[in-house]
Amino acid sequence: MFTTNSHIYLYIAGGIFILASLLYALKRKTAGFLALMAGLMLYTLYLAGRGWITGVFIPNNMFDAPFFFAWCFGILILLHRIFSGDDRWGALLVPLLLFTLVAVWHTKGIIPITPNKQTLWAPAFFITETLAHACFYGGAAFALVNLTGKNSDETFHAYVVWGFVLYCIAQVTGAVWCYYGWGNTFQWVSKHMGSTAIWLFYAGYIHIRFIAGWSGVRRSWYALAAAIISLVINASYYIKELSFPRIGG
Repeated sequence: MFTTNSHIYLYIAGGIFILASLLYALKRKTAGFLALMAGLMLYTLYLAGRGWITGVFIPNNMFDAPFFFAWCFGILILLHRIFSGDDRWGALLVPLLLFTLVAVWHTKGIIPITPNKQTLWAPAFFITETLAHACFYGGAAFALVNLTGKNSDETFHAYVVWGFVLYCIAQVTGAVWCYYGWGNTFQWVSKHMGSTAIWLFYAGYIHIRFIAGWSGVRRSWYALAAAIISLVINASYYIKELSFPRIGG
């Protein structure tokens, strides 16, 4: 059984992601994609190792957002290549590398699990919320490409919509987990209020598509702004968690 005491899987996977990005920049997209998939498999091993970091497998540890984000972008690239039929997945390499850097920089230990996290609703919430935010940031990446004029389609819109669907699911899984862990489905705390603000912002995006005058360019700006707001709100939580006692690294 392996653990993440050395975190070697993370560092090697990060190096492979850099190689994949260089290959993509050099127009060797097939080779870049294959390298990326190799890195993703290694990164998956790293996340599995985080599950064993205490000596007992705890799935929550695999889905700690600062580490799970990079894996989510790897999966988005895979899905983009399979379902879109094009090779413009390079826009997702930027957030992939940024969040891999976050994972390398972030403290590697885990916050000790508490009784209110010992339910499968906790990892269900972590997975859906992080995937939703990855879609939001992926949509922002494609929106930025759209604003540069390099692509005139609305690929960003599909990412934002899927992100909103996943985020709605996350609100349900989070409410159920909150009920089992704290005895209610909502609390007037910064985390829940921040989630509400993000949901309302993206709900607004879904509706402006039907308002005259909101062209693809204006909605690109909206998607980009919404992602920045979401990132700032979530970064405040992750920074706060750095002060929490940790074990295993």
